[in-house]
Amino acid sequence: MRRMDGRGLSELVAELLAALLVLAVAAGCATQSASPRPEAAAPAPAATPPPAGSKLAGIREGMTPEQVQKIAGAPGSIKPYITGKAFIPWYFGPDRERTAYYYKGQGRVIFSGPAGFGTDSHVLRVEYDPSDPGSPR
Repeated sequence: MRRMDGRGLSELVAELLAALLVLAVAAGCATQSASPRPEAAAPAPAATPPPAGSKLAGIREGMTPEQVQKIAGAPGSIKPYITGKAFIPWYFGPDRERTAYYYKGQGRVIFSGPAGFGTDSHVLRVEYDPSDPGSPR
């Protein structure tokens, strides 16, 4: 099907799509001066440190799983899981895996790396939670 000016239907559709693309890019580049920018999110409140009588009180960042078990004993449950870094193509660095040790009535100890499977694993944080059931929720 030809139009009177010699252009075909496919050329007309291509021109319309190009015009829409230009309009979309122009709209995306426009600034919104009427709406204020959202304020920066407030930092999360600091975790409650374990009380002095807790098994988790002596655990510090950077300890190995063996050191943690000497202080707090064997955990009630262990849960390994992967982080978002595991989904980054060609990322072979640290912190692709984490392991959580659960202690009933005490809380959790989070390790970077597969705890118990090498010397690269170390404590990232201790999450005190007296309502912890001793297993993943």
